[in-house]
Amino acid sequence: MYVNMKTSRPIDERKARSKRNRWKIFRKYMQAKLLFTFVVVAVALLSLSLVLLSISGKTGEEYSKTVLKQQNYNSTVLPFKRGTIMDRNHTVLADSEQVYNLILDPKVILADERKNTETTLDALVQCFGYDRNELSALLEEKAEKSYVRYARQLSMDDKAKFTTYEEEFNKNAKKKKTPKVTGVWFESEYKRIYPYNTLASAVLGFSSSDSSRGNWGIEQYYNEELIGTNGRTYGYMNNDGDLERITKEAIDGNTIVTTIDYTIQSAAEKYIAEFLTEYKAENVGVLVMNPNNGEILAMATSTPYDLNHPGDLSAYYDEAAIAAMDDKAKSDALAQIWKNFAVQDAYEPGSTAKPFTVSAGLEENLIAKESEYICDGVEVFGSGSYEAPVRCNATHGRVNLEESLMYSCNDAMMAIGQILGSDVFCKYLSQFGFGKQTGIDLPGESPGLIYQPQNMGVVDLATNSFGQNYNATMVQMGAAFCSVINGGSYYMPHMVKQILSPQGDLVRDVEPVLMRETVSESSSEFIRNALWKTVLDGTGKAAQIEGYDVGGKTGTAQKQPREEKKYLVSFMGFAPVEHPEVVVYVIVDNPEKLKLEEGEETNVSAKLAIGIEKKVMEAILPYLSISMSSEYIPETTPASTEPAEPTDPETDAQGNTIPASASASHDEQVPQDGILDDPTETPASSEETSPEDAGNSGGEGQPDPEAEGAASPEGEPQEAQ
Repeated sequence: MYVNMKTSRPIDERKARSKRNRWKIFRKYMQAKLLFTFVVVAVALLSLSLVLLSISGKTGEEYSKTVLKQQNYNSTVLPFKRGTIMDRNHTVLADSEQVYNLILDPKVILADERKNTETTLDALVQCFGYDRNELSALLEEKAEKSYVRYARQLSMDDKAKFTTYEEEFNKNAKKKKTPKVTGVWFESEYKRIYPYNTLASAVLGFSSSDSSRGNWGIEQYYNEELIGTNGRTYGYMNNDGDLERITKEAIDGNTIVTTIDYTIQSAAEKYIAEFLTEYKAENVGVLVMNPNNGEILAMATSTPYDLNHPGDLSAYYDEAAIAAMDDKAKSDALAQIWKNFAVQDAYEPGSTAKPFTVSAGLEENLIAKESEYICDGVEVFGSGSYEAPVRCNATHGRVNLEESLMYSCNDAMMAIGQILGSDVFCKYLSQFGFGKQTGIDLPGESPGLIYQPQNMGVVDLATNSFGQNYNATMVQMGAAFCSVINGGSYYMPHMVKQILSPQGDLVRDVEPVLMRETVSESSSEFIRNALWKTVLDGTGKAAQIEGYDVGGKTGTAQKQPREEKKYLVSFMGFAPVEHPEVVVYVIVDNPEKLKLEEGEETNVSAKLAIGIEKKVMEAILPYLSISMSSEYIPETTPASTEPAEPTDPETDAQGNTIPASASASHDEQVPQDGILDDPTETPASSEETSPEDAGNSGGEGQPDPEAEGAASPEGEPQEAQ
């Protein structure tokens, strides 16, 4: 029996047991409910964790961007500076200067019930002279915008003028609690500048307005070196409302140090300009090279343009002509001005190619230095109605190998060409670099166009032997000629010496690249001496420079179509003769005198090219510290001091006496009837093909791929084994 301790009354044991049982049941129920709640919460937390893990693992970047967008966040591009281009002596030819773009924030300018709009407009009009109505209309049109680029490439002075005005005005406005100037700011960029405007324009090219892309010339070829990487400044408000900034600096482009010499380039351009005051020409080009390493010291053409305004046609067309042009016509006109004739245009080189023919014969031991030839003024190929006469510039009579170069004898070259044969001749054309790109570090190089042995007819070989009927570029001719006079080393022509970092540290040197050996030292020495005598007493006498040993070769090439009797004249000069240090190559394409007397005609001869070459050479020889000759031979000295053995006079097929020496003609004049004729009928055999049938494609001097005896369309030679 149980007793209630409080009341001292007895307790019914059965009731007490029942009460205890009910309490146990309730406790178990609560425990089960709590456990269920715990499990539910745990499952929910686990599910949430899995979702967060999925977001982080799969879409974390996108999620982060979403979060950042909800913050007060901005970023500004820090533009890179395009690399500088210098001449070999570090004279700056192309640079970039910092300029500023004027940015308007219409949202800010028009905020606060347009409280600051008028004062901001006043500032813009006063500092820059902008049209107020135009500004007002733009703000209304772009009212919801926060970024409007209104003006580009303002100078530092322009920016300073506005910011000074803004600071002073807003300082007073704060004191007086009056409207202020707001919503105007500047972003920086770089503007490409060319300090010498037109100097070396064909070589340098120009860049796009944002400096990201080069167009033409070195700017294009070395674009990847010249461009840098933009930086960026990031700004955002953190959780405490403070402005946080992270800056990634821009990486500027590298500096290019070219092989160009400012002084030599200036001289070349000066004397082209002087020539064009008396003559007009389709093209005039001057190439100056170091023959011992392939460096280009100057490369000038007759169409210089202002690199700071490359789209300006006014230097070559009047206002009426420009106004009449549609977009395509303007584009074509600009392309003609921008191109680099010395690299991109191929032409028939003429007699400046004769040293290559002589060198090939000497190297193959098929001719000797004592070889002699008979020149009767013309060689006729074929017979009857199929005759193709090929003329010399004079009737030279008996000439030896040296004199064949001195007096530029076509007959002698044709004889050597026949001895060589098409296979050997074409092998040497390829060895001298014709029919393929030289590899010069400039864009758009033409490979030229030459014959392949299997397509070369008798007349093709004859005319090729003296530089007609195949196409070459100035840089091909210059590189090949350098190898012939330097002892036989063919160097890849190149425009760049060094690449420097933005800080001026050396990134790499551009070393000369020796491609191959073309001739022996013995052949090279013979060519040098023969070309020295060419200047002393041959067709190049006008190129003599007092006190210096100068060698050179004249050239007069008849252009297509032959019947028009148009010519490209040239001169390839070098000095000093014994150890050449500089080569100057000049071409004048289709010269015409600007002012002719009634009945007068332009006297076309290589002397026109010599006139430019001599002035350039006279300017640069002292500048390059090239020593004067200790044994200068005056121009009256004969080519040979050995007395000639008496011989019986030579006669032609008709029994006419052929002059015994070439002394009657010391200038490479154009024959009255031209070098080559157009035959009235086309020969049936490819072996009797006329020069015109192998090259009348409509383009200047381009062999016709469809005609028998023509070069392959690609003009790619078989490499010499």
